[in-house]
Amino acid sequence: MSDFHTSPTPGLSTSHPANEQLFVAAFDNAPHPMALLSATGQIVHANRSLCRLLGFTRANLCAMCIADVTHPDDAETERAQRRRLGAAHIGRYELNQRCVRKDLQIVWVKLSVTAIRSRPLEAAYFIVSLEPVSPHNCPEASVNEVWFARLGDATLSTIHEIGNTLTALMLNAEMLVEESSSAEVGEAAHSIFKAARRIAFALRRLRRVQEPQSVAYIGPDRLLDLRLLAPPTARAAGTSKEAGAA
Repeated sequence: MSDFHTSPTPGLSTSHPANEQLFVAAFDNAPHPMALLSATGQIVHANRSLCRLLGFTRANLCAMCIADVTHPDDAETERAQRRRLGAAHIGRYELNQRCVRKDLQIVWVKLSVTAIRSRPLEAAYFIVSLEPVSPHNCPEASVNEVWFARLGDATLSTIHEIGNTLTALMLNAEMLVEESSSAEVGEAAHSIFKAARRIAFALRRLRRVQEPQSVAYIGPDRLLDLRLLAPPTARAAGTSKEAGAA
């Protein structure tokens, strides 16, 4: 927790009057992630909530620019709006955009930015507030969700079709293993059965069936026995042992 202790803000006086100390404490302890940016986008100060949101220490963030924690596809839009705000063409801006955490995970935020001006048309600092939002509230994410939903439907349909073929393949391979009088044919059928079993396991993972079991769910009312059949030679050896024990 020492990473979140209040530290002097670069570029600002360290001798704060009481009201400025109160402001600094309020900023650091604000429930929403917040940052103070320089006119060039350098992160001058970051509060505790922002450090937790992005997974960086305050020292890490104060060595970075806002673009360094913004998704590359969103960086130019944010930069353009910040230039407009800096030139006083707009009074503030809000964006739904993606930020990149230290662990490279993506987090959607609503970015709200205002300017602190030393001159009427020149921004000295930017105050940035970030509010985590659900991807469902973002138009781009909605498009992606539709695409992934369609992909999921297509995947399930493909699993079902493969399962139909796989059922017949495994049953026939099992029959050949059990009934073939030729060791060579039996071994070939056994290899086919093992390959089909691997496909069945892959299908089960696609359906996210995690419970360990001896059958794979392929489709409605379709359960396949996935226990590895012993090769004919192993079964013969097992039969001999049983006979000897008798």
